[in-house]
Amino acid sequence: MDVYTLVFVCTTYLSFSKILGDSPKCDDSAETAKIVKSCPQNNNEWNKAAKIKGCEKMSHSCSSFVYHCVINAWGNETIEVCAPPVMIVGNVCAEYNYGGGRIQRNGNVNCEECPSYFSNESYKYQECYEYVKNVKTSQTTQLTTESKDKESTTQGMIYLSSSLTPNEESARLYQDTDTPKTSSHIIIIVICVVVGLAAIAVVFTVKQRSLTGKLFACFKILQNEDLNAQPSEIVIESVEEGLEVKTVLLDKRTHTFIQDTFRELNES
Repeated sequence: MDVYTLVFVCTTYLSFSKILGDSPKCDDSAETAKIVKSCPQNNNEWNKAAKIKGCEKMSHSCSSFVYHCVINAWGNETIEVCAPPVMIVGNVCAEYNYGGGRIQRNGNVNCEECPSYFSNESYKYQECYEYVKNVKTSQTTQLTTESKDKESTTQGMIYLSSSLTPNEESARLYQDTDTPKTSSHIIIIVICVVVGLAAIAVVFTVKQRSLTGKLFACFKILQNEDLNAQPSEIVIESVEEGLEVKTVLLDKRTHTFIQDTFRELNES
């Protein structure tokens, strides 16, 4: 390759750099972008749509302002917009990028029938528009399925609720509300019962020991008074054991103390 050929190639590349790959940013194009249900399918429809849009009559600061109908960056909408045209290469669809304010190639949406073409001739390759229709259909089907599933679930709940009697419904709601608390309630009741029984056992043991101490003291007093008892004291009880008769003499005060102690023991 000689020097003249190299210069010619570089000059040609620089001359067409604005229309090859991505067009320069055009901020004014964003104001003209509008989502449409479909794009023109032939040259006549394209010219009619371009005339209605009136891009050539709009004021702008871009290199050019030409009618386009292309897909968006997500491939789920078609957009009418006025923007500079760009050469689309690599068997992909043309898109309008809102952030970049330009027409560019969409590397995520392939177009097998698309050769290298100018973006303002997208109507020649309906495959890109068909892709958007398929995406919309898929999204609609998915939303419809989800809606039916929710409706079915709701109807099932309504049927279940309507098939229950008021008492059954009340019992179900009570069960749903209180079931998580049942185990904790049982544990609290068991703990209270155990603590109560332990307290009763402690009180009974203490009281029994106290009464036993009193009885021991009483018998000790009785033993001491037996030794010093006089014949004039009252005879309380005679116990006959075989041929022996033992007379137990008790003081009135000691006898009363013993009765009160036994009464207290029986009451406990």
